[in-house]
Amino acid sequence: MTADHGEAADHLRRLAAQLEAHSFQVRLKASAGLFPRLHVINPMVPAMTEDVLAAHEADGEWWFWLSWAGRIGHAEDVATAAERVASVLHVIRR
Repeated sequence: MTADHGEAADHLRRLAAQLEAHSFQVRLKASAGLFPRLHVINPMVPAMTEDVLAAHEADGEWWFWLSWAGRIGHAEDVATAAERVASVLHVIRR
């Protein structure tokens, strides 16, 4: 694992803790040769899942990203990033 992969995993662990506090199920995945990602599951609707990545920009700033390249928040603002992930996985009941 490279230093970048290690730092990405550290950011994702902090996000995982925040999401677990909101009752989401999370699993950190680190496949060989790929950046680590956080698999997030809405336990009320297990089909609602999303993978979150952490990556840095050219200026060195770390950000959280949804799997479909949607930037969701600065890595230092874990609370806002968790809220945005939750909103993606939220199910509205009618």
